[in-house]
Amino acid sequence: MYRRIQVFFILFIASFAVSALAQPLPTSTTKLDDRSCRLDLYHLTRNQYNNIEADFQIALVADHGFNRRYVALKTEISYPVGFENFSYFRTGQPVEIFTADWKKYYGNLNLSDSSRSYSIAHLVRLGSTSPRQAFDLLVRLIAEDEGRFELHSASKHYRFYLEDGHLGDFLDCLRNQVTK
Repeated sequence: MYRRIQVFFILFIASFAVSALAQPLPTSTTKLDDRSCRLDLYHLTRNQYNNIEADFQIALVADHGFNRRYVALKTEISYPVGFENFSYFRTGQPVEIFTADWKKYYGNLNLSDSSRSYSIAHLVRLGSTSPRQAFDLLVRLIAEDEGRFELHSASKHYRFYLEDGHLGDFLDCLRNQVTK
């Protein structure tokens, strides 16, 4: 009996130590300065080991030095290449449709290095070729929905929730760059 109590306390302390080390993953991050405004949004999911990880990322980037605005997408390397449509959903209904052209990105010469290899795409509005137009429209939609929205493709659904303050900080950064 005494042995079981010891084992229980050891397991309890070990599980507490592991949970104390784990930090919650952010659902969004910002990088804001006088040259650029960037808002990253992460879709979180559980992997096969029951750990939470980001499996899909959206980056809204306004680079004032080069006068560019675009929306970049990033996901695991196994994602299929080619064109894919994404519907922006609000209250269960599609509001706008965007298109992405997925490509493989190998950040290292070693193709088996999955930590630097992933699939990427730029988002454009359906029927358009302008990344700027997609950026402006997506920023407006996200602002209207206060940072809570869904993207649906033919086979996947992604929900996004921005951290408190990130949307306001990003919009302020964009406004400040326009007035300069």
